[in-house]
Amino acid sequence: MGIQAGLAPSVLAQDPGKGAALLAEARRAIGGEERLLGVKTLDVRGAFKRAAGQFNMGGELQIRIERPDKLRRDEDLSPPGGGPAVVRTEVLNGTEVWEENSGRGAFITRFGRGGDAGRGGPDGGGRAAADPARIQELQRTARQAELARLMLAWLLAADGSVTWVGTAEAPDGKADVLEVTPAAGPALRLFLDASTHVPLMITWRGVAPQMVFAGRRGGRGARGDGAPPEGAPRPDGPRPDRPPDATLRMTLGGYKTVNGIKLPHLVTRGFNDTTVEEWVVESYRINPSFRGDVFAQ
Repeated sequence: MGIQAGLAPSVLAQDPGKGAALLAEARRAIGGEERLLGVKTLDVRGAFKRAAGQFNMGGELQIRIERPDKLRRDEDLSPPGGGPAVVRTEVLNGTEVWEENSGRGAFITRFGRGGDAGRGGPDGGGRAAADPARIQELQRTARQAELARLMLAWLLAADGSVTWVGTAEAPDGKADVLEVTPAAGPALRLFLDASTHVPLMITWRGVAPQMVFAGRRGGRGARGDGAPPEGAPRPDGPRPDRPPDATLRMTLGGYKTVNGIKLPHLVTRGFNDTTVEEWVVESYRINPSFRGDVFAQ
């Protein structure tokens, strides 16, 4: 269904009862309550492409989740023009966060999961924040919000209130729109196919994605924020204006059934009408056993 991120639903009412009923119907449509609640760990692997200005980059992506509060994202990125691959890891382990980055450095997208942590400073300027505790708190909040989005996208798991807010229309059909308020992060809009109840898209408001240079720092715990690219503001230079807010989106398609659960195998991410990332999921492993050091630093 060609629902656009910028298409606002016709708000007829704020209806929590209808929202809860539609979410329950959607959970039945993709696998049922028992199967979805039975997913304790998830290992997702595939290929991704990312737009970086005039360049396109690609690589391999792995996302591992352990309920209720663990997330690990690994990227093996091939920089434009060749050269050594960049392997980047971002982890949320309960209330702890850490990163590591190997390779010569590359442009990464501070997008969605980056949130405030990707703005370079507390006011969104280009100067690095001086307070490590503040940086860590921003990273923790951003990754908790990303985990909430992924759990909603893949398992329709919502840890906050759910309200029906209206119907969005497209040339090829309609979607029910639910507003989900997670425990962490901004409110989300979940678009469900009005006929099949399968999730089509998630949107939220936030800072438009920015490309950030991740240089090599070496070892675990590195923040991965290396030298800025040529022409970027110097850390000790003037701060640019805060980027404008945008409608961020994650679209879901290419559904296939894995262990009785319908899961999207094509995920695109972007803002407004611009696509920034595309994931082609090659495999989902449901309830794998992870090594003890997967989330630990």
